[in-house]
Amino acid sequence: MDQIYPLSEAAFFDELFHYLRDIGAWDLLEALDPKDREGASYPFIQFVLFTLMRCVGGVQSMLATQEVLATDEALMGLLGFNAAQVQQGSNDRGVSRRTKPVEIRGAFSFETVADNIVKIGPARLADMFNGAIRCLAKQGMFPKRIDAVLDATDDEATPTYTTDAVDGEVPRVSREKRPDVRANKHAKKITVTVFGWKLWIVFEPVSKIPLALAIDGINVSDNAHASEVLDQARRNVEGYAVIRSVALDRGFLDGDLLSRIDQEAVVYIPAKSNMTITVDAREIARRAEALAAQGKALDGCTYQERIERVTHGSGKKTTVEERKTTVVRMRDLPCDWWKPGGSTSAANAKSFEPKRVNATVVLRWDGAPKDADKEVVILDTDPAADPFVGFDAYDDRSLIENTCHREAKERWFLEHHPKRSEAGVRVHAYFVFLCMAVVTAFRLYQQTVEEAESRGEDTGIGRYRRQLEAANRDKVIVFCGEHFGIFRNYEVLMLVGVSVRARSLMGVSTQTVLARCRARPQNTS
Repeated sequence: MDQIYPLSEAAFFDELFHYLRDIGAWDLLEALDPKDREGASYPFIQFVLFTLMRCVGGVQSMLATQEVLATDEALMGLLGFNAAQVQQGSNDRGVSRRTKPVEIRGAFSFETVADNIVKIGPARLADMFNGAIRCLAKQGMFPKRIDAVLDATDDEATPTYTTDAVDGEVPRVSREKRPDVRANKHAKKITVTVFGWKLWIVFEPVSKIPLALAIDGINVSDNAHASEVLDQARRNVEGYAVIRSVALDRGFLDGDLLSRIDQEAVVYIPAKSNMTITVDAREIARRAEALAAQGKALDGCTYQERIERVTHGSGKKTTVEERKTTVVRMRDLPCDWWKPGGSTSAANAKSFEPKRVNATVVLRWDGAPKDADKEVVILDTDPAADPFVGFDAYDDRSLIENTCHREAKERWFLEHHPKRSEAGVRVHAYFVFLCMAVVTAFRLYQQTVEEAESRGEDTGIGRYRRQLEAANRDKVIVFCGEHFGIFRNYEVLMLVGVSVRARSLMGVSTQTVLARCRARPQNTS
């Protein structure tokens, strides 16, 4: 015998794949097959599952998957490969060109996976992602009334990427950025050229799951795909949840876009400093603040302070910091550009009726020093009387930056594409955000199952675990040269001449083991 390996019981990916089948998402993965391959050596679903493993496992690059995934007997066994194929490779392709032999070849090469996975078209990827979100909505993963966040983030590349464009040029845009100098966070910004693509994401901050996704060039304006991706998010949760409100950033300040959004949901968005409504709101807020200091109130305005206590350190070194946030909320400010078609000359007509919106001026944010030129003005269409409603809604918008964009880039390696191409960017983005959604939902599901099982309830995943354990309990895989076999552990001992008394009393012998394996006993005469 050259080697013996145990067949382990249910692992994370076993249960994750079972969960995908259970919620109805497995068919969506199988539908990714472009069906344009002739004489294919591998089922396309193996490339899909391998890519899922790469994203979920946090493998930084396709090259690293060769050592981390493709040579792992247990993980490749989930994809349908046997241990011999993992050890020696599934075919002889490339063996003649290899100058240095390797101990384990792997089930297939990472180049094979990358070359095939990028063949999935945009429509199939979108159907897969949107279908999976619908499956999660059906499982009740989202609140009935969703306070969504819409934002766009860059997916940077290099000018050497291949694109689908006729001219073959990678989209680019000029941006002002600070140099990457950690010692000076306030370094002067410089103009740089950024290459790549842009992702539009609708995010649900309670479950921390993306609801919809769109991709275009990095030079496309933020509001170009905002309506499209919001409409898709609504369709993805339709019948199970409703998008009640949407928080956006300044990049989406477009009157035509906002007027379309507020027909379906409440809007929260910060105004730009050079806008007339911003100047007016700041002036009104300062007057309200001055009157509040005298114990008076300004008509149409509400001045309010909120103190948050933050504990630092522990034991005798514990200190409590008080952070004050001060806001002034005013209602029914005229906004002449918030209308269908955006800002036009029609606003100059005597018969023109401007849109009335609410504004929340943040005079002090979490105890930060006051700065009149940086007072944030948050516009909204929320009828609530709470002075902090606009502030809290916009403050929650930061969740998409920290728990979605940053997480995708730093933990899920969003910008480490399988191929240096537009197709590689697109397929990786859809898989990363699919995995973020599915794994988040799966972990919540696991927590629910464990709580149910602790109460003695039988669950679907519990039954699956028992079935998997029963199928592989006490089994090992044995390698002899190019051959291998799967045995019970006591069968291996009996075949090498060890007497297992309890099994012998049950009628098990070397001959019965060989007979089960359809092996002819050696002629010892």
